[in-house]
Amino acid sequence: MLKGRTRRSTQHVAGGAGGGWPNCAVLCPVLFLQLEAKITGMKFAVPFLALVCLAIANGQATTSESDEVKEHLTQLEKQSWEAWKNRDGEFFQNFLSDDHVEVGFGGLANKAEVVAFVGSPVCTVKSYKLDRFEMKMLDKDTALLTYWEEQDTVCNKQVPSPCWVSSLYMKRGDKWVNVFYQQTQIQK
Repeated sequence: MLKGRTRRSTQHVAGGAGGGWPNCAVLCPVLFLQLEAKITGMKFAVPFLALVCLAIANGQATTSESDEVKEHLTQLEKQSWEAWKNRDGEFFQNFLSDDHVEVGFGGLANKAEVVAFVGSPVCTVKSYKLDRFEMKMLDKDTALLTYWEEQDTVCNKQVPSPCWVSSLYMKRGDKWVNVFYQQTQIQK
């Protein structure tokens, strides 16, 4: 069923380490005081500026949380490739959601099929490279990780490589699990 399973860049914004708004909590009160001292008759300016600073601070927290999620999911994805290389089906038992769907070169596979295939001696992974990780938060509990992979893997024949990967994660309870995985071969 799973013929040739081929499993397995940080953005900077204002407010990040070294960014343009590192101390909004300090900067905003200073702006308020300067604005109050210089502007009379513009009572809306101070509340408006407060909202702007709160929006910036909220964006910083969201970016930081998003960066943490990206780092965590990237690590999980890298671990899945090591497990793939080492034929560690048990890793995939815990890594994949019960309703996992995988679209590979041999067609569709569910969690049980992936776990069995990874744990079998059918494939030999000689080497792999992963790069260009990007993440898109679809909601607070759903994230799409995309990246480039290249591998030297044989499953009766050479596995197509390099590929772009789409790996969808959902947070269920307090744990991120992989619910969907697909690769698209890059035409040379």
